[in-house]
Amino acid sequence: MTRTPASIFSDDFNFTKMRRIIISAVTLGVFFLSACSSKPVVERVGAKSINVRNQSQLQNEPTFYYSLPRTTLVVEVEVNKTTMTPGPYAQYAGRLLGLNDIIARSSNKYEITDIKIKSFADPDPDHLYMVSFPDDSAVNRYLSFSQSGLLLGLGNKTFSAEAQTSGIESKTYNKQSTDAGFTHFLDTNLMERIDTIVEYIREDTITFQRQSLRRSWVEKSTEQRAREVADYILELREKKFDLISGFQEISYSKEALEYMYASMNQLESDYLDLFTGVTKKEKFRYRFIHRPTKRDAGSRHILFSFSSIYGILNADDVDGRPMILTYHRSQLTDPLDKISEPRTAPSNEADTGLHYRIPEYADIKLHMDNELVAEARMLINQFGIVSHLPAKDLEIRLDPGTGSIQSIGVPEPPHPLELK
Repeated sequence: MTRTPASIFSDDFNFTKMRRIIISAVTLGVFFLSACSSKPVVERVGAKSINVRNQSQLQNEPTFYYSLPRTTLVVEVEVNKTTMTPGPYAQYAGRLLGLNDIIARSSNKYEITDIKIKSFADPDPDHLYMVSFPDDSAVNRYLSFSQSGLLLGLGNKTFSAEAQTSGIESKTYNKQSTDAGFTHFLDTNLMERIDTIVEYIREDTITFQRQSLRRSWVEKSTEQRAREVADYILELREKKFDLISGFQEISYSKEALEYMYASMNQLESDYLDLFTGVTKKEKFRYRFIHRPTKRDAGSRHILFSFSSIYGILNADDVDGRPMILTYHRSQLTDPLDKISEPRTAPSNEADTGLHYRIPEYADIKLHMDNELVAEARMLINQFGIVSHLPAKDLEIRLDPGTGSIQSIGVPEPPHPLELK
């Protein structure tokens, strides 16, 4: 059978197409072999010294380190302090102004107004790992880290920065107080005293009297000062009455009347403080850090002591009531620990893949004596287990807060045209 030119062209085209497919398949096969040979090797270096022999073998290979996160508890306590100071004229309040509701003696009172239980993740020094790639093909592999050295992911691309965490939010805890004090006094603390001096002079049989005045400045007594302040308060009240009753000869606007009346009210209140006393309020915020461990779960931990008179005290101070922190494991990862035990202890420890955590929930409670003041339920990383993946070429994304796996998959091979 004689082939036409058209059929000859068709066979040549099919042969060329088939050759390209074979070349592409061979190229993909080489890529997969290369990918399999670039599998990362992970060795634990936390809580033990690095193997010098293995380190020397890997000195020419790309080597990186990462840590698994541990959970750190933060207890934030807000305390209000109320200081009551009696006025300097408190003993004359009833006699001069008829006031009975006054502060008679100095006192301090502390009160816990808010307690929050939070947590943040920081690197666990007991779970530090070394990652190495056995050949030059690792240049196309990416390890993404957080600012504190926690691993975010492993793959052929970097992960976005939104997966990073900066731990607990930073706050400036400054003491906030109301400015209170006795600053209003009338005129000066001195008064002029005039003494009349009478002299009797006798000349011969005649006796006559001579008078003279002596002026001097003396300090006022406490009662005199209190009486002056009381008289000024009563005068202010009369002026306020004249202002609102229309006895003023000048026609003030509404805004002017309101301003003058409010100013006289404030002035009267300031002078009344000299009799009734002042109350000063301050706000304090404290932050206590605690890192749970698996072995002390269920134990009692005293964070601090609290006294309504002295405020926040040291944990061992007997003048306060102890603030006790307890946490109990849910033990949901115990069955997984038994299942993964053979895999977490391989014969060749260095020939393992990426290590990751499976965290566990815990119930956290704060008691003052026997009174429950705060509680929370949250994941505690170190209460769970640490497992590892096979030493294969995988694309993995970890949760920076817990160290658990968020996603896992096999990286897609590149398009044949991208290999040229």
